[in-house]
Amino acid sequence: NAMKRQLRGDRNQCAASGNYFNSTAAFDKHRVGEFGKDRGCMSWFEMAHVGMHYGADGFWRGSKMPAALLDKVAAMSPAARAAALTEILAKLAGNALADYRPYPKQLEFHAAGGPLTTRERLLKAGNQLGKTWSACFEHAMHLTGRYPDWWKGAVFDEPTIGWAASETSQSTRDTVQRILLGQVGSWGTGSIPRDAIAEIKRAAHGVPDAVETVLVKHGGGGDVQAGTSRVTIKTYDQGRLRWQGETLDWVWFDEEPPEDIYFEGLTRTNAKAGIVTLTFTPLKGMSAVVQRFLQEKPAGTVVVNMTIHDAEHYTPEQRAAIIASYPAHEREARTNGTPTLGSGRIFPLADDAISESQIAIPAHWPRICGLDFGWDHPTAAVWMAWD
Repeated sequence: NAMKRQLRGDRNQCAASGNYFNSTAAFDKHRVGEFGKDRGCMSWFEMAHVGMHYGADGFWRGSKMPAALLDKVAAMSPAARAAALTEILAKLAGNALADYRPYPKQLEFHAAGGPLTTRERLLKAGNQLGKTWSACFEHAMHLTGRYPDWWKGAVFDEPTIGWAASETSQSTRDTVQRILLGQVGSWGTGSIPRDAIAEIKRAAHGVPDAVETVLVKHGGGGDVQAGTSRVTIKTYDQGRLRWQGETLDWVWFDEEPPEDIYFEGLTRTNAKAGIVTLTFTPLKGMSAVVQRFLQEKPAGTVVVNMTIHDAEHYTPEQRAAIIASYPAHEREARTNGTPTLGSGRIFPLADDAISESQIAIPAHWPRICGLDFGWDHPTAAVWMAWD
């Protein structure tokens, strides 16, 4: 199974069987026999027979099935049990949205979209911390209308039209598309439930297996006919002109967009007072888009910062190793989501590598002053002393 599982909290993996468990109690339950003699692991069928539950996240849980269902399973032939288990696992894999549980910082990001006055939200985070993952599941909710009981974020009562975008066709296919739909050949195992996918339209040009549009069933049930939401997958390298024309309920930018693309996307949501979400690591420094959220702070904007210490799928040892693996001048951005301010085009050094405590500069040190008056750019000046 190629599913990526995240070990956090009490979750664990059995070194003998290779199976993953949601708790130590569930792990202990699958271990049978006497210590030092015939101690071993239950098979999948044995675990299912004693009432253990395999979740869509790839972890076994120790919860028991109803007695009547256990009796029914026990009466099945091995082949029938195998077929039933295969069917159950396929159904679970097709509804990952039902099992989505955000980390506290991801939950804060979702909840920040609750007030009607909030239109622009930025989840500023380090690399591989779960920012794209959380946005995929939020927008799956907006597409389907399936909001969990704990949800306090933005809610759409009717079908939505939105754009999900990243830098290039390949990067968008490998991140946004993959998490929304699942791997190619396993569509329906991503954040959009399989039974909600009405149609997938592949891109006519560009990289193989890229998707252009997905039609999604919104709401429905009982005598109520489901509506149809639509998400179109866009890229920044298409250019601003191909971002014009549409009227949208939401736009999601995964990775930092160029300024002109961002404002074109924001404009698409104006007519419906829609929402714009951004999830990225600020490796471009204090760009125009970052300045909008961190310095200008217009009404309706919200920033949530997520660091590597907020990502619960890493152990302290893993965090330390990841932090040490990054170049010093990128470390703050890649682990804490802090814009890279000390890295220049010539000298890629972090601020703390060249900063000194303030001193009284002796009068005999040679001085030099550099000044660049700003006509179409900011004025810049530097005052230097040489020891």
